[in-house]
Amino acid sequence: MGKKTDLKDSCSNCKQISCLNLFRHTKNGDEFIGGELYVYKLINVNKIHDEELSLFVCKNGKLFQSACFVIAPLNVALPNERIAVICNEVIRDMKASLYLAMSGHYRQATIILRCVFENFLFGLYFYAEEHIFAKNDDEKKDVQRNFKVWIKGGYRKSDKDLLDVIKRARLITKEEEKEWEKLFQNLSQFVHTILNTETGREIIYGKVKILDCYSEVKFNKDNLKEWSGYYQRLIFIILNKLLILYPFLKNKDAGILALKNIRVEFKNEKAKINNNNLDSLYKMKSHKVKEAPKSM
Repeated sequence: MGKKTDLKDSCSNCKQISCLNLFRHTKNGDEFIGGELYVYKLINVNKIHDEELSLFVCKNGKLFQSACFVIAPLNVALPNERIAVICNEVIRDMKASLYLAMSGHYRQATIILRCVFENFLFGLYFYAEEHIFAKNDDEKKDVQRNFKVWIKGGYRKSDKDLLDVIKRARLITKEEEKEWEKLFQNLSQFVHTILNTETGREIIYGKVKILDCYSEVKFNKDNLKEWSGYYQRLIFIILNKLLILYPFLKNKDAGILALKNIRVEFKNEKAKINNNNLDSLYKMKSHKVKEAPKSM
């Protein structure tokens, strides 16, 4: 049996290659710059002195957990539903975004949210094509074939085309359409821009002085707060739509707990956030049922 090690004995704390060292930081320099796990650890330290940070960390963790509580039973009850398959990837991307934001990669974390939003739009698009517009089994089979091609990256639709179908299916209101377009524009601006990070300090390897790896990250509360706003808005949209399209989910034990989490975590912030999707989630009623719906 090999030697038992913890994370700090692994490659993430490499002493030879600084770019691989996720715990690295300079003791005499800016204490907020370093490796990803160093910045990740800083959040917990800073929360002791800044209670507001819990709004962008703890509450988002609970919100992400609520999304898991809704998406998991959807896949159990309707494993072949197109939007359920897409949400499997959505939940992984939401976790990746959460981790990246907490470890200092704010721009990258936000770019992932754009991918999440676009994939969810495709989920609604395929839902509309199959359950609303398909007139017979042959047309439903066409949707299934298109979905398989899309999964492999061969089926393309513009964002406008997706929204047009979703609107014709009456899956969104005019107010939601404006909100979604604004959020998508906000997320898209991070694709073709950069965030300045104070990295590239001088370090010494033996007797040689060079600049350190530019991949270092820096804790930035303002960037974390901005990402958090997008993260919350997007999950509110996804949860609201899923629970409206598949109302049985809010009556499952996990769905009941998901709604309870949201009511508890955002009770004091609800008025300040002023989000229609959050308001809708607050109003949803749950009750336990014995039977799950039949596969669609």
